[in-house]
Amino acid sequence: MPRAKSVARKKLVSEPLLDSHEIQGNILAGFNKDHQRLVGLRIRGVAEARKWLARILPHVSSLAEVYQFNALFRLRRSRLGRDPVCLVASWMNIAFSRDGLAQLTSDSDAAALPDAAFQIGLTKDRADLLGDPTPGGETDPTARWVIGGTHHPVDILMIVASDDKTRLDSLVVQLRPAPMDGLSAPEIIWEEQGETRTDLPGHEHFGFKDGVSQPGVRGLISRRPRIYLTPRLLKAPGTGEIAFAKPGQPLIWPGQFVLGYPFGDRDGAMQPAPPLGRAWFKNGSFLVFRRLEQNVAGFSAFLKAEADRLSKTAGFPGISAEHLGALFVGRWPSGAPVSRTPGGDNPDLAADSLSNNDFLFTEDTPPPVFLPGVGVTAGTFPRAMEGSKGPVCPHAAHIFKVNPRDSATNLGPDFDTLTRRILRRGIPFGTPLTSLEDDGASRGLHFLSYQASIVDQFEILQQNWANNTGAPTSGGNDLIIGQTKTAARTMDLPSLVPSQGGEKISAPVEWVKPTGGGYFFAPSIGAIRGVLAVG
Repeated sequence: MPRAKSVARKKLVSEPLLDSHEIQGNILAGFNKDHQRLVGLRIRGVAEARKWLARILPHVSSLAEVYQFNALFRLRRSRLGRDPVCLVASWMNIAFSRDGLAQLTSDSDAAALPDAAFQIGLTKDRADLLGDPTPGGETDPTARWVIGGTHHPVDILMIVASDDKTRLDSLVVQLRPAPMDGLSAPEIIWEEQGETRTDLPGHEHFGFKDGVSQPGVRGLISRRPRIYLTPRLLKAPGTGEIAFAKPGQPLIWPGQFVLGYPFGDRDGAMQPAPPLGRAWFKNGSFLVFRRLEQNVAGFSAFLKAEADRLSKTAGFPGISAEHLGALFVGRWPSGAPVSRTPGGDNPDLAADSLSNNDFLFTEDTPPPVFLPGVGVTAGTFPRAMEGSKGPVCPHAAHIFKVNPRDSATNLGPDFDTLTRRILRRGIPFGTPLTSLEDDGASRGLHFLSYQASIVDQFEILQQNWANNTGAPTSGGNDLIIGQTKTAARTMDLPSLVPSQGGEKISAPVEWVKPTGGGYFFAPSIGAIRGVLAVG
């Protein structure tokens, strides 16, 4: 027993102190605001761009301030039992394309950033690799994008967020390039508002809770007192076992998301940060932006028609459109996982943050063992069981495709997915569809993710797993975000009745389509001050 305590203590001490005043706040803490504006800019004059950057630099929000505000917000919400309406903040973060960085520094500086996808950019070749569709017979998937791609390149992407829409509008006005920045100041070529749905807060336009599963990032905000970026509720694991911060939230080394920090493997062993081509790359992160339009009416119509067909079969008697959609996603609309509540949605389970993400796929999920004195307990909901004993989450379900958890994959053993995780910071855009008829309006998701490698994280998830019928394990395509250019997407749906066979679902159209995006680098605040905004 003393030896086990010693091992646990050693693990605690080894975690790095994060440069919380240097890392941009949306990366590791997340803005989590109801209102968010994305602004795409093009550099017209380098001197003017640097002048503008110097002017807006005080508005770039750090991890330190976002973390502190979010902690206070959670504390107040816990005490009040509701969101504290008077506690508001407005924040801004910024990122640069490869060409944008090259203009502000040099081509050799931009070329030294360690990611092949970032170097190429999200234009034709990379969009082809991701399986992006080519509507209208175009050979370039990005030809009709509203922003980014081949024809609307973005040098700088600004993310502005607030709890209050009026304050957001005011901050955007302050941040826009103005005459004071010079005649050739950066040009705004696109901007679009994102909004949390007021009818279904936290849900995307298909009606499902979004962002339930986020990894826990290792690292300290402070050494004295010891404050972890991700609070620890569970007892330290045994040697070689996966460490979790809370049920279902694995701990991942910060180097998987931010350059210049230790990274790790599936066993949680720390690997030193690889050398960087430039010192100012430290504390930066690669940002993927995808403007994803959602065909809500088409998705709803498919679910209804396919559920009507399946409901008449022996393996899926009486299945509803909602149930079928839950099998496509792996969660019910509330966010409750089908692995723990197979018969129907359970909003109470979904609302329990210590239960809604606590499930495995290939073995019985053990009950959590909390640290003494943390003052929390998990809900008394049915445990997720190994597939032969309980409900099965389809291997092509969205949550299985992008996070196979304890399932071995085509790339490695169980929990190999820890090295593929991303930090998602998306928000819906457009108004919710209020009927089953398509109203022609543009709506969807501003998908934003941060990672240390676009190639090994985001692109693996999209190209190698979501688009692939045989990976991470066999079972079909991800019918939510998967893309194929040559054939209809398919999904193997396990029967709801154990003695009956399953069905293969064929989806002839894609209900989520990219209509904009780009690959960017979000540098440290010090790099903006000392490298990009000077000249």
